[in-house]
Amino acid sequence: VGMSIKNNSNYTHEVFNELEIKKNKVQLSNFEDCKFVNCNFSEAQFIECKFTDCEFKNSNLSLIKFNKSKFFETDFKDCKVTGVNWTSLDWSNFNLTTPIFFESCDISFSVFSSLELKEICLQDCKAHDVDFSECDLKGADFFRTDLKDSRFVLCKLDKCNFQEAVNYYIDPLENSIEGAKFSSPEVLSLLSAFKIKIDSIE
Repeated sequence: VGMSIKNNSNYTHEVFNELEIKKNKVQLSNFEDCKFVNCNFSEAQFIECKFTDCEFKNSNLSLIKFNKSKFFETDFKDCKVTGVNWTSLDWSNFNLTTPIFFESCDISFSVFSSLELKEICLQDCKAHDVDFSECDLKGADFFRTDLKDSRFVLCKLDKCNFQEAVNYYIDPLENSIEGAKFSSPEVLSLLSAFKIKIDSIE
């Protein structure tokens, strides 16, 4: 394919197709309105890079490191983005909505703890064992996402959409959930914190 990504470079309107940079390091490069399709960036490092209006599709980004990198309005679709520590990004100057969106991705074993992620979109994702502890997730969209063993501790979950989401454990005593939307019967899991018995409805 012959494409590569260099350090200290600016890329605009580029389409990177089937690019493989496993375990490699990219520093101080900027990407604007770029598409990454069928790429393998497993265990790669993007250090102090900036992604603006970009899209990752059908790509493997497992264990990728984005140390001190910034994202603006970037989508991940049908990607494997497992084991990523999102707290290592540069999150300064984000006041409004979260700059990343996930659709039909596997983001299991990732860490978002203590981040402000208002209105983050995690639709139709596999999110097993993800750490959301102490996050501000107001207005986030978890539609049809599998949240098995993910941690919601001291989170702001007001106005979140958990419709058709499954396997979540949320203690309403230690998380705020005002105005959040849930689907039945999964919503009954909110009561499990109270150690009460619920008769099944035949």
